[in-house]
Amino acid sequence: MNIRQYQQDEVKALIKRATQSVEPDSYSPEQQEHLENVIPEMNLKFAEKDRYFYFVAVEDGEIIGLAGFQRENGTLAGIFVEPEHMGEGIGSRLLEKIEDKAKEEGLNEMESLASLEAVEFYRKNGYEIVDERDQDIEGEEIGVKVMVKTL
Repeated sequence: MNIRQYQQDEVKALIKRATQSVEPDSYSPEQQEHLENVIPEMNLKFAEKDRYFYFVAVEDGEIIGLAGFQRENGTLAGIFVEPEHMGEGIGSRLLEKIEDKAKEEGLNEMESLASLEAVEFYRKNGYEIVDERDQDIEGEEIGVKVMVKTL
């Protein structure tokens, strides 16, 4: 597997599939539908802005993962892995890559507004919960855990 910088318009389908794979008990059906509808476009908009940096994981010419962060403050924009590749360490390798890039950018802390389903993933990668709140995600209040890690 190779990890490289994102190129425009190559990941929308991956984000949609990853969003659709969220466990149904994490959010209400209405919230899940909302996330499936807005997260792909929202992340594409983020990726097109210079203030965000994204990486993709590629295997046999296919993109199987994506992760990004906001350069100014180290807020993660999301980590998405093809559902059939979850549990293979791809998300952790992407996270390590963006943490290394964040250090290069002069950041000393990363923050995630972790979905309820992603909390354990971030814990395993050294993040700690510092707050929990409802986050407005494109007009819908969604429960998240604010998690941070010192780099």
